[in-house]
Order: sequence, then structure tokens, then C-alpha cells
Amino acid sequence: MGAGLSTLLEGMPGPVWDAWVSFTSTVANGLSRLDVHLAGELPSSVVLKTAGATVALCWSLRYLSNVVDYMSEYGCLQTTLEVLKALPIVSGLVAREKDKLSKKIQDQVVADRYKHSKHPKFAELPERQMARKEVLNAIEDLVAKDETSEDGKSKLSGARYFNSEKHANFQTEVYGKFVGANPIHGDSFPSVVRMDAELVSMTASLVRGSDPSASSVCGSVTSGGSESILCAMKASRDWWRRGRGGGLLRGLLESLPWRKGTHKPEIIIADSAHAAYVKAAHYYGLRMVVVPVDERTGYRLTAAAVRRKITANTAIVVVSAPSYPHGVCDDIEGIGKLAASWGIACHVDACLGGFILPFARDAGFKRPGFTFSMPGLTSMSIDTHKYGLAHKGTSVVLYRSKEIRKHQFTSITDWSGGLYISPTMAGSRSGAVIAAAWASLLSMGREGFVGQARHLLSLSEHLARRIESDCKDLELLGWPDSTVVAWGSTDGKRVDIYKVNDAMTKRGWHLSALQRPPGLHMCLTAAHSRETVDQLVADLMDCCEEVRKGAREGDEEGMAPMYGMAASLPDRNIVGDVLVAFQEASLDC
Repeated sequence: MGAGLSTLLEGMPGPVWDAWVSFTSTVANGLSRLDVHLAGELPSSVVLKTAGATVALCWSLRYLSNVVDYMSEYGCLQTTLEVLKALPIVSGLVAREKDKLSKKIQDQVVADRYKHSKHPKFAELPERQMARKEVLNAIEDLVAKDETSEDGKSKLSGARYFNSEKHANFQTEVYGKFVGANPIHGDSFPSVVRMDAELVSMTASLVRGSDPSASSVCGSVTSGGSESILCAMKASRDWWRRGRGGGLLRGLLESLPWRKGTHKPEIIIADSAHAAYVKAAHYYGLRMVVVPVDERTGYRLTAAAVRRKITANTAIVVVSAPSYPHGVCDDIEGIGKLAASWGIACHVDACLGGFILPFARDAGFKRPGFTFSMPGLTSMSIDTHKYGLAHKGTSVVLYRSKEIRKHQFTSITDWSGGLYISPTMAGSRSGAVIAAAWASLLSMGREGFVGQARHLLSLSEHLARRIESDCKDLELLGWPDSTVVAWGSTDGKRVDIYKVNDAMTKRGWHLSALQRPPGLHMCLTAAHSRETVDQLVADLMDCCEEVRKGAREGDEEGMAPMYGMAASLPDRNIVGDVLVAFQEASLDC
């Protein structure tokens, strides 16, 4: 083989032959010098030193690879800040400031929680039994601060999804009949087990599609959108691993020092994807590959952007229908085809759109569709406790086939307590919320959901057009595909959108604040009406005018300072520490 190579090179141009001669001479000289250097060494010493040097080199290369991976995931700036914060002087200063901030947040949260209540703090069990009337009186005192509204007049973004108090009371009536039911004890509560299965099947019928290959769509009921997402990510990761194969050879190849430092399965998401995917990445050891979306693509994730991010480690790609921040649908069909060609999982997050978009055509609207008939779509999450008008605590996660769904289950065969299997993250589950969701779908029927879609899609278009035509200080952040309408300021320095939000809060509105870019959104539900939307626009125009004229008294106490700080601080971990302090204060009394 060597002679053949030499013969081949001899026929090459002179510079190539000269380079080959120089290379072989250098190698020969190097080996000769190494032989001379090692002439006095014992063979065992040579072997041990070689092995040690090889291990040290592999460790160094892998360490550097891990550093590069960390920097590529978190950025050079965040990596540098973490190194600086590790210095003794800096770390002590940061710790002291965090303690001060935590104390301030704790005091504010506790004060807000108790200042309107006439009852003492229940931090311990009362010594005596309280009469039920006393407990109900305490509840009346506590809920006095909660938001309430008449049918069609909600000022909340999302949150309230019931179309009427009558429907809510019906749900509560059904709930009350199953308060002790638990589907984990299927032999004792066969009614709930049946409802559980039928709830999945009814939801699946919306997105099964006409392709015979999608006839095996299946799923399970979960406690909400986040659990549906977590279940889908776990099942998708394990399904991808199963199809990818493994064994000694793959393990050896992946351990080589010039390979990437991490071999975590990768999940490609838009930065507009729900925060639950970040949670899933932390829980299941996934490496996030985040693709920014902006006005150039209408805040949609495109197949072209995903294609550029796919690697040999890509396990899952996520598309939203619609996205929570901007209310737009990603390129579901294009990305699904891309996923199919690569053999990776594609999850459709339809928690918001699952009971709206499948009915859009019958309601008279042209909207993006998604069914399992589309190539590459392997799982979906659809919330029944949103536009399915069910009580809080139910969602459905669907899979193209049982081959994927089985990776969601946890089966334990060697437990002393017996044989155990659980379909979702929870063991015991409330049969009451399952029954209420089942009853909600029956009471609405396809006709009812078509009517809901017609009402809400009309409202979202009306709100979007009013903002475009009447709110000169605001601009849409993408044209809404479903029920979420998002907007930002045309000039953030002139009209701070977060100050507008604080002013709107003082008028009773509870909008959702967005960042990157700064904005607000309204998630329209059956608890809203056209009159509500017109009032929202009128108040937005007034509040923009107030902010444009100057700072309002008390603005420093609203959300604007926190979002302003989050936007200006380069250290995202410090912003995270603020959120942790707030969460801790909320959980403690």
C-alpha cells in the first residue's frame, strides 16, 4: 500500500512530492530521536509513561471541549461573569446583596398577602377544631382580594376560560361526584378509567387526520400542559435513543477526546417556546439549542432555521401551535418533514391551540393546521383545562403510536410492594378532574367548540386590527394565528411598555409581560367579549398617553423596574436569583 502511494505521489506535481518527502523525513527523524531518548528506559516505564501521557492528553482535550460547550451554550459573557463571581471578594459581595434583596422581596410579598385579611396567619394547626362555618368565613375573607368578573367582562389575560358561570357550576357538580376517585385503583373506579381513556380518544380525534398511518394515535391524561410537555420530552428522548442504537462501538467512538465534550441529546426550540421545555431539559439531561425568532419571520420558527441547527445529537425539535408569547404558529409542516428525514422526534405544543385551531376551518377562518397525517409529527400536547373548558388540572399528551408512548411509562417489577406501573409523572391522580373534563367535552360537542373558535378568532382579529389602526404608540408582535395577541412599543424610550403595563394594572387589567423584545399580550378566552376588547384598546391608548407625558406617581413600585433591571443586567443568573427569591417568598408564610 505504501509503495502504491509513493508511485501515485511520484506522478503528482513537484510541490506535492516535495511535501511528501519532507513529511516522511520529519517523521523518520522524530522516531529516531525518540528511540535514542528512550534507549535507557525500561519497557515497563515506557508503557506506563505513554499511558499516563495519553490519559492526561485525553483529559485535557475533553476538559477544553467541555469549556467550549459551556461557552457555546451560555455565551462568553455569562461564562466570564461566572468566573469573576467565583473570586472570594466578589462572591462575598454578591452574597450580601442577594440576602438584602431576598429580605426586601420577602417583606413585600408577605405584606401583600396579609394586609387585607382580618384573620390571623395559620402557620400552625389550630389547637381546637374549627367549626366549618368558621373555616368558610375565613375563606370568604381570603377570597375577597381575588379577581372576579361577570361573564364576558374578564380583565385577565387567559386564566379564566369558562364560557359562563353556568358551565363552571356544571363542572363543579360533576367534580363533586368523583372527589374520592383515583384511576390508579382502576378495579375500584372503572367509571373514571373509562372516562380517562375516552378523554384521550376524543382529543385525539381532533388531530388524528385521514392518513391510515395515523390511525394508531394514542396518549394519556396529565395534570396540565407542563406535565404533558415533560412526558412527551421523556418519551421522545428514549424513543430516539432506542432508534439510534448503541453498544460498545458507539460508546468507544463517543469517548474519543476530539469528540464533543457532551453527548446529551439535543432539543431544538425557538426562544418563544414555552418555559416548560427548559424545565424538561434540566430534568432529563437534554441540551437546549435555542433559535431566536424575530419580526423577519413573523416570530415563527422556520424549517430553514432548524435545518442549520441539526446535528448527530439532535433528538427532538419543538414547534408551537401557537407560541405562548406571540400567538403565532411555527412552520409545523416544514419542520415535521425535516424531522422525518432525519429520524428525530417532532413535538407540537398545542396546549393553547388544541381546542381552537382544529375547528378554525368550520368556523370560517383559514388557519395553520396540524394532524398526525403530516410527516414527522410524533407527539402533541393539548390542554383540556384551557379551551376544552374543563376544571384546572387536566391536559392530554398524544403520540403517533404506542411504540413512542410506551417510553413515557414507568414500570417497576422488583418492588417489595408488588408490581407497579404508572403512565405519567404522578401516581395517584384526581378522578374528579378527569370526570369534569370528560363531561365538559360532551356538553360542548363539536358544535360548541366551532362556536367558541368563531367567537375567539373574531375577537383576536378585532383586537389586532384595533391596535394597528388606533394605537399609534404600539405595534403588533406578529399577526395572531389563534387567541393570543401580542404588541410592543413603537418607541421604547418614548413609551416604556412595562410602565404601560403598570398603568393598565391600576385599571384592573392583568396582561402578560414579554421580553426580547419587550411587549405585552392578551390571551383571549370565552370570558371576554367584543366590548371587553374595545375597553382594553381604549385603556391602552390612555395609558400610553400617560406614560408619554411623564412618570406616574408610584411607578417604581410596579413591574417596570423589575423588567427594566432584567433587560439591563448582562448576568442572567442574577436575574434568576431574583426570581428564586420571589418564589421562596411565595412559598413561605
